[in-house]
Amino acid sequence: MDAIKKMYMMKSCRKILEQCLNVQPKENLLILTDINTAEIGEMFSLVGEEMEAEVVMTIMMPTSRHGDEPPRIIAEAMKAADAIVAPTTYSVNHSSARKAASDAGARLIFMPDANEEIFLDGSLDIDYLEQKKKIDKLSKILEEGSEIRIRSALGSDIKMDIRGRHAVPQTGICHEPGSISPPPCIESAVAPVEGSTEGVMYVDGAIVPGRPCEEPVKLTFEEGKIVSIEGGQDAKMLEELLASYDHPNVYHAVEMGMGMNPKAKIGRGGQTEDEAEFGTMHIGIGNGITFGSSIRAPGHCDLVMRDPMIEVDGKLLMKDREIFLD
Repeated sequence: MDAIKKMYMMKSCRKILEQCLNVQPKENLLILTDINTAEIGEMFSLVGEEMEAEVVMTIMMPTSRHGDEPPRIIAEAMKAADAIVAPTTYSVNHSSARKAASDAGARLIFMPDANEEIFLDGSLDIDYLEQKKKIDKLSKILEEGSEIRIRSALGSDIKMDIRGRHAVPQTGICHEPGSISPPPCIESAVAPVEGSTEGVMYVDGAIVPGRPCEEPVKLTFEEGKIVSIEGGQDAKMLEELLASYDHPNVYHAVEMGMGMNPKAKIGRGGQTEDEAEFGTMHIGIGNGITFGSSIRAPGHCDLVMRDPMIEVDGKLLMKDREIFLD
């Protein structure tokens, strides 16, 4: 890696540790990496040491998919940390180890699909505190809402019940014990009531994990789960991915999320950036542990739609990439 590239990447690392995690001198900072992302972890370690944190870096073999449990020894280290940054190949978020670490008070920034481009393309270089104000307003609307309706020009029309559900803001700011966030993916999300998601969705943004969509994938939801997947090669990829989990719950809707990063772009920096782009919406399926759903599954997938029109209780929340928060 050349010196100029390293300098810019370390600038992004510093922003994560300073603004997002608020790492303090003498705090126990765990850098969790795997053999694919160790070089990124080393830069976080250097910045953490400059900030006078007590830095420990671990390198594991990559897990096989998002939500897989890390080795037990790493799970124990996570519980002992004050702050964790996890640039890894696959997400640790939807794992019992992550939940145990959060319950123990660790602040966690998780960065699945971590790669150089994400640290260089500008998607991490945003004012997280300013975006937090908007995400908090959005979360309040979702928290107080009863029904969401989502439509698109391609023919999407989905309804879901969110009565009594707590919104989950992911602002990039993890200053409180137990807080988590996956920058550059900043968003607000809410779990639909189990069995309530109904309708048709055209996925024309991205499939995460997977890739940006080359052609739309038509999904039909009945009683809260996918009952039909139609389309070309992207639809086939999704069918094979979900079948590989060999578990019926991976087809259940557990999240409605809205991307809130004004500098993120689908298809550019990685899969966390795919679901972060402002003006997109995604439905998460599978494991709902992070969002307050009772659905448990061995994995979690996000299905991203571009340019949705979103209504909460009949009031317009988003249209033509404009959000209405007042």
